[in-house]
Amino acid sequence: MTRFAAACGLALCGLALAGCKHDRRKAVAASYSSVTRPTPVVAAPLSAIGIARIPVEEEYEVRSALAITSASLAQQVSEIEKELR
Repeated sequence: MTRFAAACGLALCGLALAGCKHDRRKAVAASYSSVTRPTPVVAAPLSAIGIARIPVEEEYEVRSALAITSASLAQQVSEIEKELR
């Protein structure tokens, strides 16, 4: 008989705790006003960021092919030699 009473008591406590959690969620949700309610973050579209202007690997290769010549390499080597002396 005491096991039955203990089981009933535990069941009632479990139901009470489950009910408290449910009421708390409702109370918290109701406490937000339209000002304090978190707004979802919406990412800007990629076209607005200007993603098309970011250079790709091929553009770097073309730029370096135009910038690196035998004359520019010779000039850089002479500058490095001057720094080492």
